Amino acid sequence: MAQARRRYPPPLKLTISSDPQKIAEVEAQVERYLSPWVASEDDRDSLAIALTEVLSNAIYHGNRLDPRKQVRISVQVEPEQVLIAVKDEGEGFDPEKLDDPLAPENLLKDRGRGIFILRALMDRVEFDFSQGGTLVTLVKKLRGSRDR
Repeated sequence: MAQARRRYPPPLKLTISSDPQKIAEVEAQVERYLSPWVASEDDRDSLAIALTEVLSNAIYHGNRLDPRKQVRISVQVEPEQVLIAVKDEGEGFDPEKLDDPLAPENLLKDRGRGIFILRALMDRVEFDFSQGGTLVTLVKKLRGSRDR
């Protein structure tokens, strides 16, 4: 007898204003969406931290807290991985020109570690500036997934 194919949910798509108070709301919605599919507590924690960081960057640095600008979020469960895409309406930046947060002169700074954290927690971090604004795509390979 053939094994039944997993049916993954359609992508979760959200749009929020550039309000930092929306971050916790989005995190809760994404956690509910992912909970049937992400078995590893470490994976859930990494995804939550990365989502909080990328949303904070989009709101504060990309959209500069401009309430007229929006942040678009897409979360998709695929076989053995989760993709999170976050797009802001900012001017973009050059990820290669960011200060090294591990350099001695930067160790005591209270900012500048966001991209470093994303790269440490995710299996892949991609930036796309071609469509106006910044699109950040995060990929997390799952250590354990749940069949539903």
